[in-house]
Amino acid sequence: MIALRRSPMTRLLSRRALRTVLALLVLIEVIFLTDIFSSQLERVIRNGGSALDFAAILVLKSPEIVDFALPIVLFLGIYLAVNGARGDNELVICAAAGEPWHRIPRLALLAGTLGLVLSLLFSGLVTPFAAHLLRLSYYDLHVGRILSALTDPDEQGFLREFGGRTFIASPPPDGDPAANGSLFIYDGQPGGGWHVSQADDWQIDGPDTQGGFRVELRRFREYRGGPGSAPDRTDAPRRAGPARTALDFARIDVQTVTTEFNLGDLLEAADPARRFTERYLFQSGGPLAGKLIVREGAAPLRAPTRRFGEMLARALMCPLAAALALAAVAFAGTRQGRFAALPLGLVGVLAGDVFSRAVLGDAAALGYRGFWPAALAVLALGLAPALGYVWLRAEHIIAPPRNQT
Repeated sequence: MIALRRSPMTRLLSRRALRTVLALLVLIEVIFLTDIFSSQLERVIRNGGSALDFAAILVLKSPEIVDFALPIVLFLGIYLAVNGARGDNELVICAAAGEPWHRIPRLALLAGTLGLVLSLLFSGLVTPFAAHLLRLSYYDLHVGRILSALTDPDEQGFLREFGGRTFIASPPPDGDPAANGSLFIYDGQPGGGWHVSQADDWQIDGPDTQGGFRVELRRFREYRGGPGSAPDRTDAPRRAGPARTALDFARIDVQTVTTEFNLGDLLEAADPARRFTERYLFQSGGPLAGKLIVREGAAPLRAPTRRFGEMLARALMCPLAAALALAAVAFAGTRQGRFAALPLGLVGVLAGDVFSRAVLGDAAALGYRGFWPAALAVLALGLAPALGYVWLRAEHIIAPPRNQT
């Protein structure tokens, strides 16, 4: 390992590959964020969010693509670094200075191993953390829109029902944005009765730890009515004037009163507990904690989840992509593979990703005793042909093609 760090060939290829990998990761992130830019911006604007809310959502969405992009950018980074150094005769100079060629596959496998660790770090920690915060951010935006519409309604007013109570907010009569309009709360009672509350001076406090809000009503009037609040016109004689309708309700004037409501009555409450896809790799109930496999005459075994199988499959594609990159470089040194090596290598990476995820996703149901052999078989099935071809075509990795010398 010390010789690998001090090797001029290692430093040369590491710098080339690192620049390419970082540039490709940034490019893929930009393309991904551009694709979701308009939909997320529309969502933030519709819910009355700010520029900071929009920036936070983009940051929380960005880890989603890293796990998928890592094998591809590793393949391209190693391929372009080695192929470029070969085309510039830098590998020939290093070989003439006594650098052994096998440091190239050692460096590639080291980069693939680091990619494997980084992939598991993102899929098992960073991405679930961001997904959890993103879900809560969406809920906070929606809650903010509801409260903003209640405290600052437009010309048509605001009408929503919370837990059986209807809230009606009207705009300020003088159009003053710093003042609240009238707030009406209708509450139906058992047996057909009803309460209607009206307040011209009110405010909303909250949320509390349970997501609840409290409406404090000042200059408050309440109308209470029973069933059949508009009885028939009476025929009893009156002293003067036409007959009047007797309304069965009472009015109560109160200086200050409070009423409580919870936005969970209107919205699906945001569960602060992590969902399955938001749990960390080693968290209880996470990807490693699958179903128990009960075997006759033996102790039950814990099986991994299918999610963990797919996570590990994508992580294993990092060293496989590194080996495929060297095989593609060797093939590109031949007349037949000069133009076909790069596209064939990319197809191999994508096909390997689909194949390994399908195999290890299904192997998770076998329990860990059957899962780990399947993972090692997938890794060997990808590494052996690629490294075998690299060993046989080592001269094509170091020396540039004849028409390029």
